[in-house]
Amino acid sequence: MASSTSQEDEGRPPKTIQPDPDAAASRNFRSQSRSPHPYHRNGSIHHRTRTSSDSGTEADDESTGLLKGLPAPPLGSRRNPRPSWNGVADHDLWLPGLQRWPSLARSTSRSSRRSSIGDNETDIWELQDKIKTKRRVEIIRRAFEAGLLLSVGAVVLGEQSARSLAWVWKKELIAYSLTILGLYALYPLNRNGRLRLSRLSSFAIPTTFDPAPLLYPILIPVYVSLSLSNHRPSLVLPNILLALASIPHPVIPMHESVHGHSVVHWMVTLIPVIVSEQLSWGRIRPTPLSLRGHDSELLTLVFPLHQALIPTLDFLLSTSILPAELQLLTTALINLFLFAFSPQAEILKALLWLGSMCIFIFCRQVLHWEVSLARIPTWKFRRSPSGSSSPKSILNYLDHRICQKLSQAGSSEDPTSDSDSPDGHLTSTSRRTAHDSREKSPPESPVENAAVEDHIGKQTSATFEETERFAKVRTTPRGRRKRSMAPDLASFLSMTVPQVQVRKWLYAVYVYLSVLGIILGPVRKYVGERALQGEDPFGWALGYLLGNISWFRFWVITSSLESWIPIPPRLDNSLSNAFCHLGRVEHLRQAFFGEASTRLMITAYCLAVLITGIAIVVRLSTFAEVDTRRKVFHGTMVMMFLPTIYVDPAFCALAMALALAIFLLLDLFRASQLPPISRPLTYFLEPYVDGRDYRGPVIVSHIFLLVGCAVPLWLALADVPRTGDFPWRSWDVQSRDTSMVSGIICVGLGDAAASLIGRRFGRRKWFWGGGKSIEGSVAFAIAVTAGSVFAQGWLALGQWPVSGSGVPKRFSWITAMTKAVLAASGASATEAVLTGCNDNVVVPVVLWLLVRGLGR
Repeated sequence: MASSTSQEDEGRPPKTIQPDPDAAASRNFRSQSRSPHPYHRNGSIHHRTRTSSDSGTEADDESTGLLKGLPAPPLGSRRNPRPSWNGVADHDLWLPGLQRWPSLARSTSRSSRRSSIGDNETDIWELQDKIKTKRRVEIIRRAFEAGLLLSVGAVVLGEQSARSLAWVWKKELIAYSLTILGLYALYPLNRNGRLRLSRLSSFAIPTTFDPAPLLYPILIPVYVSLSLSNHRPSLVLPNILLALASIPHPVIPMHESVHGHSVVHWMVTLIPVIVSEQLSWGRIRPTPLSLRGHDSELLTLVFPLHQALIPTLDFLLSTSILPAELQLLTTALINLFLFAFSPQAEILKALLWLGSMCIFIFCRQVLHWEVSLARIPTWKFRRSPSGSSSPKSILNYLDHRICQKLSQAGSSEDPTSDSDSPDGHLTSTSRRTAHDSREKSPPESPVENAAVEDHIGKQTSATFEETERFAKVRTTPRGRRKRSMAPDLASFLSMTVPQVQVRKWLYAVYVYLSVLGIILGPVRKYVGERALQGEDPFGWALGYLLGNISWFRFWVITSSLESWIPIPPRLDNSLSNAFCHLGRVEHLRQAFFGEASTRLMITAYCLAVLITGIAIVVRLSTFAEVDTRRKVFHGTMVMMFLPTIYVDPAFCALAMALALAIFLLLDLFRASQLPPISRPLTYFLEPYVDGRDYRGPVIVSHIFLLVGCAVPLWLALADVPRTGDFPWRSWDVQSRDTSMVSGIICVGLGDAAASLIGRRFGRRKWFWGGGKSIEGSVAFAIAVTAGSVFAQGWLALGQWPVSGSGVPKRFSWITAMTKAVLAASGASATEAVLTGCNDNVVVPVVLWLLVRGLGR
């Protein structure tokens, strides 16, 4: 028989070779067990991909899913559900590599089937053990991360002023906590936005998940608002609403049952407001929000503002930032918009809000055109119309000639070629031949029919080569059809290369002039009225920096420019004893050097350090690796700001705000490919980019470095008293504390030490994986401790008043060392376990919270 498997048939060569399904399935299973583990999400199996990162931080390699904290509920039953395999239901197939066996095409022997089944069962049991271990480690890691963040909140409440403020807002905080816990507890029952009890039995925690969107945007804003308890008690309730607005939508029940609207989420955010106004606490009647400095009607608009800002930032930043970072950025911008009272905050608000909105309104379309022209290859544009046989518009012809003269890059290509193909004339010929053959009328006799068929055959053979070349142009080397060009890009193909070059420059000139007009117009007017008591920003800046120089003062007075350039009063040595209570450094700054001259000295010092750092980086570029060169910039930030922030905190905060605005503006020009600045910027930044920078259009490494250093200083300045005479009112900060330099210490010292030591000497990795080493974390803690002790020593040596007490606190090395070690250990643990956010931004804020909670 044909189906027998006797020994006589084994020696004969088979006619056809059929693959063994069991062997193929076994090989497929083994290969998948060695591949990266997929995890079950939304009822399907996805593979988690990672990109390489030069910095070694796991935050650089995270994917950008909206909800990564817990597995999403599985999809509903399909019309034709797939059968289960060996009694395993669909919701239990979260095992990586576990696939249903294909149907057997032919029968096999019992011995081979038993052997194959035995091997497969052994592999399955081994794989299940590995996945159980991996899930257990992941749960321990995420539980440790959540516990660590909750312990930071406990440290924040350890401060007396924070506890007093929390007691004032106790009802709202309890409602906020119960709402968060209730939503997270109901999430396993959530199925497509609806609560179902049957979902609880099928809910399974994946082997890899990230709780960052469920933790950091929800807790950090409330912690910061409680820590700023001295002068900003009204921050608590709006940040509670922002924290509730940052909850990922899949966590909200029935979020899909209202036709895409976030009505349920909006109602969730209003729970603390309702509790505050309607619920009494014991015998105490509820205090109206109007007496606490809030308007309940305005508080209801916090959620719409948050939801309107999220898609705008997501459109601008695309995949450059992670979901948790997007929520934190939105919350920070809304706080800046609502609570910017100091002059430095008003200037930062004008730069980030007013300037960005004006650029977005006036330059968005032009920047889009610039990017579209940069994406189209040169050979796709229309050829020169000089030798065209088809009539062209006289305006288009004159435009081309003018642009050809301006660009000095005329083209002599054939104008009749197709813009999508280099062989456009071949394409036109083949099309005309096919059209002529279709226009032939059918012959009336068989003889004429044969003659016509022979003629058509000759034409077909003559154009076969042309058609083949046309097919190659329209397809990729692998035979796939090329993607069609987007309509917004195809509209530019009617222009020639000279026209494109001139238009690129015209678009660039328009953007540059628009930005200059925005700075000189609305931004200048807003800063002058809201931050400088009506003074002109440029004249005020000249007096702010050069007001103590004798020749400059003489020139201003003789030129009658006092109304435009305010100058400070002359230095009087007889009043030097009046500044003795402010400490040694402050006495020297105000009585001998002068405040303006001190700012010039700080500026010159920072420029010297920056030039030296760039020279060192250029020197190291020939033999040092990229990570080492990147850490030189971290050391440069430490050298610039660690000694100078205590000398003049307000000036350093202003300098960081201006530097951030310049960084964002330059990166906008680079990403939009505006000539002539985009290409030099790209070449300059290319040797220092991180793996995270390739995820989106924005190079975020240097921006996150500056933000991580500046945010703790900005937060600290929001909670200290200010003095100063007109027109420098609120520009003098009387007290200092260690939290002002926590960002410099964390990013400049801790992160650099962890990266350098961990990459070279790291041998023992953390048990949860991720590339972080224990040696690197220890180096981080030691560096932060050393930086904190140095800051405490510099604070004691300068004799600045601490924490607004008016007199310096008694300095104790044991107390300072103990607090520094505790704060550094907490920040180091956060840096080691953090994955869903950039550690250059979140860890400095955590260190700032720990330093303030432990008593500065």
